[in-house]
Parts: sequence; structure tokens; C-alpha cells
Amino acid sequence: MLIMNYTDYVQADLKNKTIVIIYMLYFGDMVSITPFLEVLRREAEGSKIILVMDSGCRESVKYNPNIDMIIPFDRHGKEKGFFATWTTGRKIAKMNPDLLIVLHGTARSSLLAFAMNSKKWAGEPGTRVDRLFMDWPILVETYNSHAVDKYLRVLSCLGVKDLHHHGMKTHTCETWERKADLFFESEHIESEDKLIGFSVGSSTKEKNWPAENYGRVAEHFAGKGYIPVFFGVSGELPLIQKAVSGMTHKYVVAAGRFTMGEFMAAAGRCVLFFTNDSGPMYVADSRGVPTISMFGPSNAKFHGPLGKFSKAISSWEMPVGPEHVNKIIKSGKYVPISHITVEEVIEAGEKALKDSGAVSC
Repeated sequence: MLIMNYTDYVQADLKNKTIVIIYMLYFGDMVSITPFLEVLRREAEGSKIILVMDSGCRESVKYNPNIDMIIPFDRHGKEKGFFATWTTGRKIAKMNPDLLIVLHGTARSSLLAFAMNSKKWAGEPGTRVDRLFMDWPILVETYNSHAVDKYLRVLSCLGVKDLHHHGMKTHTCETWERKADLFFESEHIESEDKLIGFSVGSSTKEKNWPAENYGRVAEHFAGKGYIPVFFGVSGELPLIQKAVSGMTHKYVVAAGRFTMGEFMAAAGRCVLFFTNDSGPMYVADSRGVPTISMFGPSNAKFHGPLGKFSKAISSWEMPVGPEHVNKIIKSGKYVPISHITVEEVIEAGEKALKDSGAVSC
């Protein structure tokens, strides 16, 4: 079977079909496929679009209008094993899928694919065996492309010519918005206050810009009338306490107070957001918030924010694709994220505020 790259094309019929997408990664990754979903919805007229995803990240796309059905998959819990995975695949098979698109190939996606027996199977192979059975196995280079472009190129290989989209987008609901409003009201924040979001953690400590540096940035903008809000999970509270230990102006700690969906709503209240390479970066950017993101041993070309007023600041230029991050970290052969200075982060934030028209009075 020929392995397609993004210069190869077929003309797949996407209209009036049942299309299943398998993509089981994390919260930020789910946000990165929203342009793919937008384009697919537009091109697949009359089709039913079904997304198989990690059950823990469901809120990231729960209200996305470009998905007809979500099948949450508990890959770290009750559906972790072979039998449970096969059973889920057989349930999907009863929907008679016309096309399966795998956006991130793994052994689990392969097992699901074999079980559901779709009429056509496209996307990223999960194992070498897959390539013998897939109709359109697709490999896309990741070093010089963004994650959004990687997934759009899958559609390009399937014959889609119009790839225009409106960027990464997340959608909330009235309940989530109200929860965010109630939290801010409890912190005595008024509707006219200008908030700046901070997310000081990430999946690995090597990707964390020093917490005390975040504190210095927060203190700078707090002195200009903005209110820093520190988001995150409860486990990041020690980092946040380290960040705010030297602050003298008002700040708010929101870590551990929101579900994913509620955080999406709360992040949308900010006029600027500072973050590491993490899920909150994708969320803030998807909410139209100018986002300044710090990168160390990870690939800013692939993961960076895409907003008009957003910016990725890297301590170095990673010479390989994102799939090599763990190897890079283990080797220690990279420029630490701590080499990014507070001054250049503040400068980037000031420019984003000015350019976006959100400068505080």
C-alpha cells in the first residue's frame, strides 16, 4: 500500500456519508482540530460526523457545532483493555461508517479501526500492519507545520481544495458562562475590570517558565490597573503561590475552581493571557484572547498560538518535530526555557495589548 504524503491526493466522496474521526489526545490537542472540523463540516454536506475522543476532554468540543455525535472513550479506565476497545469498535460498526479518519495513529486506534470495519479508512497509521489494510494511509511532516495545518493536510490529501477556516475555536454554554461570572463576582471583580490570565504549569517541569518570572510579569501589569488571574489545576497551587509571593497588587487565584468548560468561559473574560506550552494556551487563543506563550524543549512552530495578536516566545528553535520532545528533554540538549527574559515577555504583552486595543486607562 502506498503511503501518501501531503503532496499526494485522492478524490474522496465526503458528501452524505457517516464519517468517524478517531482522535484521543489531550485538552489542548482537541482545540487544535477545530479548524479541521470546520472545514470537514463545510465539505461533507449531508454527512453525519462522529468523533471518538478521550472521555476526560469531552467539554473541549461538547458544544462544537461541527460535530453531530461524540463517543467518549475512557482509555485510561474501564475501556483501557483489548476487549473493551474491541467492543466499542463493534458498537460503532453498527452505525455503518462510510469513512474512518484517524488523526493520531496508535495501537488503540488500529484496534478500533479493525473492529468498526469502515468502508474506507484514511489518516495516520497506528501500526505498520495498518498500512496493509488502509485505503489512504497519510503521513504529514510535522517539523515546519502547525498542528492545525497537519490535520488540514489530511483533508487536502482526500481531495479538499478549500481549506480556509476561522482559526481554533471553542464553544461554551450559558451554564459555564454563569459559573465564571459567579466566581468573578465572589472575588469582587466588576464587569469593567480588565483581567490578564496566567497559567504557570504544564505537563512537564522542563516546559515551565519560572513561576517567579510570572509573578514579576503579573506585578508589572497589576501596577497598570489590570487584575492578574492565575488559572490551573489544584496541583499547580504551589507554583502559583511561588509566583504571587512577591506581589503587592491585587490578584486572583482561580486554580482548581473550574471544570474545563467553565475555564473556557472564564478565559474568554481576559484581555491578555500568559502561559507555557499547555492546554490553557490553546484555550485562550481559541477564545480570541491575545496569548503570549513561552516555549522551551517543545516545538513552537507546531504548537504555538495562532491568534492575530498572539505570540510564541522560544528559548531555542527545536530542530525536530513534536514527537521527539521527550527524547529532547531526556537528552538535556536544549536551551532551558528560563533563558527567556521577563523583559521580553512584558514587551510582548504590552504590544499585544496596544495592537488589540485593550490598553487599560
